[in-house]
Amino acid sequence: MDVLSRVDAAWQDYRTDPAALEQALLSLRDEVALSCGTASPEFVTLCNELGSFYRSRGNYQSGEASFMAALAGIEALAGRSDAYATCLDNLAELYRLDGRLDECAAALAEASTLFSSRHSLEYAACLNYQGHLCMAQHDPAGALARYQAALGIVRENGSPAFELSTAYANVASALMDEGELAEAARCLDAACDLYRDGSLRRGPHFASLLNSLATLRDHMGDVAAARSSYGEVLDILESGLPVNPDDARTALDNAASFFSRISDGQGSARAEALRRSLRQ
Repeated sequence: MDVLSRVDAAWQDYRTDPAALEQALLSLRDEVALSCGTASPEFVTLCNELGSFYRSRGNYQSGEASFMAALAGIEALAGRSDAYATCLDNLAELYRLDGRLDECAAALAEASTLFSSRHSLEYAACLNYQGHLCMAQHDPAGALARYQAALGIVRENGSPAFELSTAYANVASALMDEGELAEAARCLDAACDLYRDGSLRRGPHFASLLNSLATLRDHMGDVAAARSSYGEVLDILESGLPVNPDDARTALDNAASFFSRISDGQGSARAEALRRSLRQ
């Protein structure tokens, strides 16, 4: 059974219908439980997918139950292995988002001891989750140390461009909280470069990064650089590339305010035209 392709098809078919997507994933999970058993990679995959779905929608009770089922399945299949640690990371992130920071910390502490290598991408992901926890605990210095360690591992592994872009963005977020704005801008620019050079397909994440970079450069008083970044945002939106509507509205509000403040009539007109198109 090709579970991953069926999961991908469900997400594609029902991406705008959460209720239908939930039912499709639940049906797949139940089918897999019968055909493969609960101590199988297929069952663990479906439970993690459901956990991620519920977590993204703020249904933490159902998400926790799904991640717990994934943990039980992978422990029965492979013991407390790297795969178990990765499932534990998923649960820890749910705890963080649910405000259960002590439980998050305990889960991440356990996960960090289980990885067989401190140089794997899976361990880098654990470090990133630890960084997210530090940010929630108002410890940007701790977050920065973990994000930088994760970035080092990602670079060491010659990782896919999206993972590298995300690592740069994580480091930038902690640098901003530490007040190191110029270095944060350099990291965000490096993340954007992976889209500019074609390593990654331009789309929602690129637009979000550019908006963050433009806002930061505006805050730093670098008008020319901010204008360039906002111009790139408008280019993406005008091209019709898929962008989250809420992100698009935020970016356009920021761009419109910026162009108005610097009396850039052309930029203001472009931003306003795009805002009108979103309202239609």
